Amino acid sequence: MKLLRVRNIALAGVVSVAGMGLIGVGAHAVFTQNTVSAQTITAGTMNVTLYSTDAVGGNNTANLALANLGPTGSTFTTGDQLVTITNNAPFVVSEITATPGDTFDSSGGPTSPNSRLAAETYLCEVSSGEVIYNGLLSAAPAQGIVGTLAASGGTDSYIVNVYAGNATTACGTGTTGTTPNVPAPSGAPTLNNDAEGGVIQPTMTVSYTG
Repeated sequence: MKLLRVRNIALAGVVSVAGMGLIGVGAHAVFTQNTVSAQTITAGTMNVTLYSTDAVGGNNTANLALANLGPTGSTFTTGDQLVTITNNAPFVVSEITATPGDTFDSSGGPTSPNSRLAAETYLCEVSSGEVIYNGLLSAAPAQGIVGTLAASGGTDSYIVNVYAGNATTACGTGTTGTTPNVPAPSGAPTLNNDAEGGVIQPTMTVSYTG
């Protein structure tokens, strides 16, 4: 800019020519253009539901209520309750863990009927023809499981049986990872007198990722 002012003073007669020369030589015009590729991404919602003919509520929801049992004798079984899992989401989900649980009022301490019933009750869990767990409900760990549910309607299932005594179950005497020879007696001990009058609420939580 300072140089231009000097030229304006010294070469006043050719300002227009000099100006045009500067535009032509020093300030080239450049065309520009942007192109844009865009898309919309929408996160889906997990929607896994349960169904069982043994249910008394919650069918086709994520929280299934199976029928109550009792009062029972010292030997009992809930029967082999088949629970069907359905993936209603528009994407594949993977099963990752099955976690048994047991809710009961333990305010009476470890020798209360509720606590003793919880300690003496057994769990049989079968999936895909294989024993997932068969043993004391109180000792049942979270089990890592492998399985995928196809999008929009993929299904899987498991059998759960809560029992005590030499009841016939889907597990029989089978241990984790074995294919049971079923139906067969469990070989488990009966409840003791200290469990009389006890009340428990076993649960099974299956977790998914998708």
